[in-house]
Amino acid sequence: MAIARPLGSPNGHCTDQSYLQRPSKVYHYSLGHALNGARASSVCYAIKFQNSSTSVKFQENPSKKSVVKSGSSDNQALNSISSANQLIREYVDDGLFENAIRVYLRIIECGFPADQFRFFPCLIKAFGGLSDVDMVKQVHGHVLKLGVLDDIYVGNSLLSVYWKCIAVEDAVQMFDKMRERDSVSWNAMISGFCQSGYYMGSLSTFSRMVWEYGVYPNRVACLSALSACSSIESLVHGKEIHGFIVKSGLSVDEFIVSGLIDMYMKCGDIRTAEHVFKGILDKESSRGNAVIWNVMILGYVSNGCLLQALDFFLGMLEWGIIPDSSTLVPVLVLCSRLSDLEVGKQTHGFIVSFGMDNDVRVETALIDMCFKCGDPETGLKIFRRSQNRNLVMWGAVISNCAQSGCPAEALELFYTFISEPGFADSGILLAVLRACSSLTIKPRGMEIHGLAIKTGFNEDVFIGGALVDLYAKCKDMESAQKVFHRLPTRDIVSWNSLISGYGQNEHADEALNAFHDMQSERVAPNSVTAACILSVCAHLSVMILCKEAHCYLLRRGFESNVLVSNSLIAAYAKCGDIFSSRTVFDKMLEKNEVSWNSIILGLGMHGYTGEMFVLFKKMKEIGMKPDLATFTALLSACSHAGRVDMGWKYFKSMAEDHKLDPQLEHHTCMVDLLGRAGHLKQAYDLIVAMPWVPDDRIWGSLLASCKAHGSEKLAELVADHIFKLDPTCVGYRVLLSNIYEGFGKKNEVTRVRSEIKDMRLKKQPGCSWIEVDNRIHIFIAELKHDVLTFLSSEIHKWNRKSGVVFQIFCCQMMAMSSSNHYRNGS
Repeated sequence: MAIARPLGSPNGHCTDQSYLQRPSKVYHYSLGHALNGARASSVCYAIKFQNSSTSVKFQENPSKKSVVKSGSSDNQALNSISSANQLIREYVDDGLFENAIRVYLRIIECGFPADQFRFFPCLIKAFGGLSDVDMVKQVHGHVLKLGVLDDIYVGNSLLSVYWKCIAVEDAVQMFDKMRERDSVSWNAMISGFCQSGYYMGSLSTFSRMVWEYGVYPNRVACLSALSACSSIESLVHGKEIHGFIVKSGLSVDEFIVSGLIDMYMKCGDIRTAEHVFKGILDKESSRGNAVIWNVMILGYVSNGCLLQALDFFLGMLEWGIIPDSSTLVPVLVLCSRLSDLEVGKQTHGFIVSFGMDNDVRVETALIDMCFKCGDPETGLKIFRRSQNRNLVMWGAVISNCAQSGCPAEALELFYTFISEPGFADSGILLAVLRACSSLTIKPRGMEIHGLAIKTGFNEDVFIGGALVDLYAKCKDMESAQKVFHRLPTRDIVSWNSLISGYGQNEHADEALNAFHDMQSERVAPNSVTAACILSVCAHLSVMILCKEAHCYLLRRGFESNVLVSNSLIAAYAKCGDIFSSRTVFDKMLEKNEVSWNSIILGLGMHGYTGEMFVLFKKMKEIGMKPDLATFTALLSACSHAGRVDMGWKYFKSMAEDHKLDPQLEHHTCMVDLLGRAGHLKQAYDLIVAMPWVPDDRIWGSLLASCKAHGSEKLAELVADHIFKLDPTCVGYRVLLSNIYEGFGKKNEVTRVRSEIKDMRLKKQPGCSWIEVDNRIHIFIAELKHDVLTFLSSEIHKWNRKSGVVFQIFCCQMMAMSSSNHYRNGS
């Protein structure tokens, strides 16, 4: 057989031989630079393969003449085909795949006989290392034309490379056309299907291997099949494979044992996983295997068995097994879920003693644990002294700051992160958008919005929902609507953000319309949606809407949800039906602090102070700790009931008995309570002495009390404080004018009203409404005269019905100035 001679080489040997020397320093060029670019490389390889396959003819005794220059100082010169083979293998082992391919192409150019080339599997691996399926197909065709594809090692190498490139169809076709298959071939298919996400394909291939072809599966096949069962949580298939493993004697293999435990844990069969684990306790070598213990601990944590996981960790230490990062990360996760800072600190001590405090996974889990357990200061300290900050750690600390009441810190960390520079992923952008929402900082939020557009995350459904929430909380519903309607897909979170935004900005009709639109798009509401809709009903104080929403929620099966029940309690109370509120509360199987706070606030709102005090006492007896919202409800009820003694008792009890510092709203309730009771000086002294900066509401409460109790001098002093805080507050100026009018000071009345006129301030007309026969009737002051005629007709209309409250209200309206107007709406 003759050797093909490339052009420019009449003797059959390449004139440029320096490429075959292994250089002392080899650079790994990217595919974009190799052979004048990636596409040029592909074409070059293809042409050379085609030329070699058609023109190369092999001779029986090829020349052994050296094809390299001698004299290399550090590397042995190649003087045979075996040396070229060895060089290719070294390049592949070092990850220099393009260099290995170049060597082979030059071998072809120099006319070396391909039948003596014994490293086709290694060469195929080099093509696979480039992760270019087109190049893999080229080398596939090359070895096919050379007639070496029937070699089982070559076939298996091609099969593995196709799976590495996630070329599923090519891998399946390759496997089906293989004349000979061994366990490696089957393992490649089983693991390839599993790693590519085709889990049922992995299991069906395992079944074919055993039952149709009688091939004995080894450890690799069994582990891949078990992993597939874990991924789809198929306990039935997992048990079948377990039975086969026991029959085949592989159950003693430690890797198989850990795979079985992992499969049972992920399928939720904790008892069988424990049984498998107990089976290895008698074997000292297996008992000391930390991997098996780690799988058990992780499985317990994943299934919510946190205390069992903690006991298992302590048992592991008692057996003298040294934990690793895979042990300590789940333990830190269980501390986070238990919110147990003490156990977390002890685990931190273990981490330091074992010398793993510099492991990036452990550090990230430590930071998360500190934040989740209420110790953000320690979490930030660990983060700041870490030398291993990666994207995951940055995301963990920014997200936790945003969720742990440190939104300003989250924003500061974010800007530090992108200045390093760092690439913000969707998780970090989502966290920082939530921080902007908490702080209601629209300009910063718009900056993050722009960054999301630049990085291509603006169409992400989670980012979109966060943007809608941000603009809604910043009272920019127009921007919120634009973001929402531009989303390519809208999930329940996006809809909830829009509906909640409408409700927060008092757009009740839009909120209800959005709820109907959501249903028309076949997006099922959840408990958050229900809470938002009930909040809208409560704001409107429309009983019929509240009952309609309640019936809808009953049909949807939300009656046992705590969040929904709490919203129902508040909605019924605000709609005037405290008895329905109490019924919902009494039927709740599970109650939290919000449940108790809602019913206490509702009872106080309707004047049932005695029953409210009894419920508060019962709340403490069952071990439920009152919070700031509880005392706000109690003090507000005491204020309306005139219970000064009880108000002082609860106010002092906050700090003395419950270690709660009274906030501004609690001082406002106390000032209102004291002012209503006529203790004006005491109320003023409380405002001056409180540690909070007083706002216009607390001063306004005292000003109203001054009018009720006729304190002119204090009213003037309080009004000065109000006008310094907000010079444009027309309501308080009108109130001051009325105070002067009550004292007969016409000059002062004229002065205050002139100030209102000069400042061009205008008081919004008063508005009230009443629900009659499922219709809403709205009253707006200072418009027209036709109210008298309408009210007269309404009184006769409702005379025979139980609209007593409505009749009284109509009579009161008739007695008012004839300049009032009635507007009817539904």
